[in-house]
Amino acid sequence: MHENENALVEVAASAHVAAPGAGVAGAAIDRQGLARLGDLDPDGRQGLIRRVLQTYESTLGRQLQDLAQARACADVQQLGRIAHTLKSSSAAIGATALAQGCAAIEQGTRTGACMPPEAALDALVAQAQAVSRTVADILAA
Repeated sequence: MHENENALVEVAASAHVAAPGAGVAGAAIDRQGLARLGDLDPDGRQGLIRRVLQTYESTLGRQLQDLAQARACADVQQLGRIAHTLKSSSAAIGATALAQGCAAIEQGTRTGACMPPEAALDALVAQAQAVSRTVADILAA
């Protein structure tokens, strides 16, 4: 991994990121997941981690706005689509807890036509905000 990309992973280690094997409780991003992303750009010359995190950061804000709108309109199908999209992109950067929360919301919207519990949606938003702060910290380094 290129020096700059390696530095991003190291910054992640101090920015609310779980160490490998430490689990995801209390951590917004799993360091090992972020390092796997870096493995796709071994020499780091493409700046893959930074580019992916920048894209994630910008789309997360839009997805949270869409989620708030779908929530206000009680649009179960739209909530499911947002959770599906956010699940995949969050898993790709190592935001495991957020991806798991999204999977639960997505599954719930598939199996029933009712809105997910408010507490589950509140927890999802809080986790997404924690991931957003962590990504911003990493990118600021």
